[in-house]
Amino acid sequence: MTKKRGGVILLILIAVLIVGAFALVAYRTPKTAEEATEVTEKDALMSKNIEVSYPSTPREVLKLYNRYMVCLYGVESNQLTDDEVRTLGIKMRQMYDEELLEANQQESHLQKLTQEIVAFQADEKVMIQANVCDSNEVDYIDVDGASGALLEASYFIKKGSKEFSRTYQQYLMRKDANGNWKILGFVKVNGGEM
Repeated sequence: MTKKRGGVILLILIAVLIVGAFALVAYRTPKTAEEATEVTEKDALMSKNIEVSYPSTPREVLKLYNRYMVCLYGVESNQLTDDEVRTLGIKMRQMYDEELLEANQQESHLQKLTQEIVAFQADEKVMIQANVCDSNEVDYIDVDGASGALLEASYFIKKGSKEFSRTYQQYLMRKDANGNWKILGFVKVNGGEM
């Protein structure tokens, strides 16, 4: 009977080893290049279909807009190609009001954007973070008979290796004919100047 018991134990051990080896191979198979590729913020922003998933509040519009700002002026901005800057700039323009678009024709606007980014980098500046005011700080107003909103964003900027600063911008938005909040204009302000 001990021979039978020893044979059963041996068969169980062999079965466990086979199952273990199979599990090891199944879970350690190398991922395909597509599976291993991590989607970067830049790639997510470039492929984002803003028109299909347009943000519903002024604050959400500004949060999305600021993601583009941090991508263009942030840590990895020096790795962007001219085509990527152009694509990101065009995506940002989709959040502009018609009046702002008319005042800033696409080609000249994209040229100015590229020049600003180059100057920002030459000055050793990097946008580290962008924040949007709380929803209770959005000031809803009338803009030429349409629904409007005033809100503020702050930008944390690093210059060189040791100098940090925070700048503030106030944004004016207006609802368009489709009910989407669009950026009508913006101006640099002192913090909390709403």
